[in-house]
Amino acid sequence: MSRRRLDFVLAVDSGGTGTRVGCFALDGRLLASATGPGGAHQHDDTAAANLTGTVAAALDGLDPAGARAFAAGVSGIARAGSNQGGLTADEARAFYPLPDLACPTVFVNDAVVAHRGALAGRAGVVVVAGTGSMVLAIDVDGREVESGQFQHYAGGARHVVFDAVHRLLTGPADPADAGLRARVEDHFGGPDLRTRLLALAESGYNDVKRRYGDLAPAVTALAGSSPVADRALRSLADATATGVLLLAPLTGVDPVPVGCVGSLAEDPAFRVRLGDALAGSRAELVPTQLGALGGAAFTALQLAGVRVDPAVLDRLRTGMLGA
Repeated sequence: MSRRRLDFVLAVDSGGTGTRVGCFALDGRLLASATGPGGAHQHDDTAAANLTGTVAAALDGLDPAGARAFAAGVSGIARAGSNQGGLTADEARAFYPLPDLACPTVFVNDAVVAHRGALAGRAGVVVVAGTGSMVLAIDVDGREVESGQFQHYAGGARHVVFDAVHRLLTGPADPADAGLRARVEDHFGGPDLRTRLLALAESGYNDVKRRYGDLAPAVTALAGSSPVADRALRSLADATATGVLLLAPLTGVDPVPVGCVGSLAEDPAFRVRLGDALAGSRAELVPTQLGALGGAAFTALQLAGVRVDPAVLDRLRTGMLGA
């Protein structure tokens, strides 16, 4: 099959749950996209194949020689200045081989592209919460700092489920939690939860994390009617707000915009509770501008020497609807 010879950039957003890849023209138009399984090395044993396979699928029909830049935001990549560990940029290039691309490439932590996308390059704080989580600030001079550098970690989707399950197992029975209890028992295979969870613990660590995390949408959906679900979600929102408030004074802006990216962070039930936890502070939740894939595209375009002006941003926003 013949391939189109166009100038474009490649953008990747990859976490523990899934991988999204977009090919964007230099004016911001989306040319092609693909989705695949998660590419986070710490969450998935087939992470490298998942990410590179999704890149190949997005490139199908395009000549790789037209690629002008490649930017990937991947969970588990060490962030500049962080003490939290992860793959270095060089290790990431070796772990995720891209043999058909001769263009400049950059691998960064997925929170960095999430920040770029959520705030369209502005200073502020971003909450990334899905399979994993990070609270990241970028200041007016482009310096990055994460809440983990203050020994803080809020938690992601699976942590909401951990909390809810622990409360069900240890707290007094409340008829209002009957729906949640039934959903949890169904998810884990039966009413004898302790036995079921001990058996699950014999599985691989990544399988355990994924099994708990898969239940998070049900917990957040029931937070309006189940006291246990509400307390679990509110507890994580409070912990997340602590991370935001640790970082907000470092951004150099006032008020401080706070973006939310990720399956849990973007859930309305979580956002409401995070907003409650931030009430009265100078940190303000704002609508997400581009999302993480758009942030990766923003980064790739800049790497290719493209000025990302308002017209390009508008095309990126339009492209996010189809990616």
